[in-house]
Amino acid sequence: MPWGQRSFGDGRLRSDAFLKPLVVVVIVLLVGPDLVALVELTTLLDLLGATLFVIAFAVGFELLGVAALKWLRRLLLPPEYLMLIEMRDRPVVVAFGLLYVAGYVFILAAVCLSLCLLSYAGALALVQLVA
Repeated sequence: MPWGQRSFGDGRLRSDAFLKPLVVVVIVLLVGPDLVALVELTTLLDLLGATLFVIAFAVGFELLGVAALKWLRRLLLPPEYLMLIEMRDRPVVVAFGLLYVAGYVFILAAVCLSLCLLSYAGALALVQLVA
């Protein structure tokens, strides 16, 4: 044979060959409850670790989203206007607040539209200059 001959031992059994499995069985029987508790606690720790990681990630994302929404609210609706809107007992003040908010949104939309038109006009002029 080109690979040589394999030898699987000399065919004799050692005297302690039957004792080793018996010792393992005795150890497992003596340590059995602790071993089961160890496996359960390890599984529980794995599940809790993954769960806590996902929860921490979600809470961080939620806090970031809440902060972004508060910033956007302060940008779009200044506190003075919100104070006028939140006065529910005086309808005239609420209407005045809504008019202020509508005017602010109109001005904000006009500024955004003018910036878009200016950037478009600038890009068009640049293209005509290059061409």
